Amino acid sequence: MKTSQDRVDLFPYETFPIRIEFGEKKNITICHFQCQEHLDKYLERYKLDKRTIKLDYRDGEPVVRSKKHKRSVEQKPEPKSKGSPGSIRKRKPRVDSTRNTTRNSKSKK
Repeated sequence: MKTSQDRVDLFPYETFPIRIEFGEKKNITICHFQCQEHLDKYLERYKLDKRTIKLDYRDGEPVVRSKKHKRSVEQKPEPKSKGSPGSIRKRKPRVDSTRNTTRNSKSKK
């Protein structure tokens, strides 16, 4: 049974109730998450298997999802390519006849 001091050591951040631990014995990675959605995104992004990680919740049970995200990581639109010829509009040069005259840069007093 873990004591309260062990819980404090495992969860040093009050606002991060989820903790995962994965990797080899000499190269262990520990991550803390604010909510289940962040954990799910991380597991999906790095293709981690829930069977190969050690998952701990500060309160001993999974956190209830508090909000819904509008998009997942996969639904982001692809950025438009900068080289498409149809999207580029070239400026037409305008000649201002009043500015093309020579002036003295210093005014005489």
